[in-house]
Amino acid sequence: MILVSVIALVLAALAFLQASSSVLTRKQPALATQLFPLNGLAWEQMASREFMSGVTEEADIVPSAQSAADTARRAFALDPLAPKAFAVLAFAEGAGETRQEVLGAALEINRRDLLLQGLVLEGEVARKDYEGTLATLSSILRVHPEQKTNFFPVLMQALADDAALPALAGILDRSEEWHDDFLGSAARNPAVTANLATLRLSRGAVDPDIDRRLIEGLLAAGDVGKARNIYVAASNTAETNARTPSPIDWRKDFPPFDWKLADEAGFRAQLAKNQTDLELFVRGGQGGPIAERLIAVPLSGFTVTVEHQLGPPEQVKDVRLQVRCFGDEEPFYDEPFRIRRHSFRISNVPARCDFVTLTIHARAWTGRSAIRGTLSRLAIGPN
Repeated sequence: MILVSVIALVLAALAFLQASSSVLTRKQPALATQLFPLNGLAWEQMASREFMSGVTEEADIVPSAQSAADTARRAFALDPLAPKAFAVLAFAEGAGETRQEVLGAALEINRRDLLLQGLVLEGEVARKDYEGTLATLSSILRVHPEQKTNFFPVLMQALADDAALPALAGILDRSEEWHDDFLGSAARNPAVTANLATLRLSRGAVDPDIDRRLIEGLLAAGDVGKARNIYVAASNTAETNARTPSPIDWRKDFPPFDWKLADEAGFRAQLAKNQTDLELFVRGGQGGPIAERLIAVPLSGFTVTVEHQLGPPEQVKDVRLQVRCFGDEEPFYDEPFRIRRHSFRISNVPARCDFVTLTIHARAWTGRSAIRGTLSRLAIGPN
């Protein structure tokens, strides 16, 4: 009876230690292994932490995994189903057949572990299996959406490869929750914006917000030509240019190839109710670019013709037409509006300017009346 009681007491103590160890396994795996050395999950967590704590760049992966390999083997010995132990051991093998054998065995057991999925993803990118890359990444981010910033660089690497574009086209459908965030990041990444543009141009219509982001990203990277191509595809129209005479509308769907209009309480430009005029309002003490648009120009120069109904008449001169090369801060042309219809002849276009920003700059000085009225026509043509 005493022996049975002692055994029962020992078993109860072991059960308590194991329960305490389970609670501590994720938060304090080292303490969990001390409380219950046979806790395979705790050893697995320790192996994972040892591995991850030693990685700050790609070159650290194999050495760090090798340092954690003994802990991973102990975890595997105690729990042959421990996926993170498999992952650490696979990383420790470096690139090669042995890694793939370890990984294959692990995937037979668990296909949802983040480290294992990361290994799968790495292998798919290395093999240029981009359809598999996209499928694996979607699987990861459905379960672990918080890991987007960690895994997006892998897909950026794929997007930089021309051969990957057909497999990645589905991202533009935005069918997964993470697609939108990735497209936003890619549109701001100069290393992949050109390929993202090529991918977009291979499709029909896409969400206009994608086109806006892509135009913005390409312009930030200085690729005006591709940005213009995206605009033409997005707007289903030829871009405004100064090579053929034409009036231009006041659309603002895809700036800066469409108009970028000021929109503040005391400083705004907006389409009038008749849908053909542009209304301007500038309160006293306000001023700056109120409407601007990017256009292609011939080296020989061009003419801008303006018809307006702005007032008061004595302040019309405080509304000016400015022209600057794309990317420049200062205009090379700056002339005031006239009271009546007027044609501005711009003949001093710098040779380096294929595209210029056309700006309507308005200012109502402090203590003066507000400037208000409409622009009824703005036409651009060659000199």
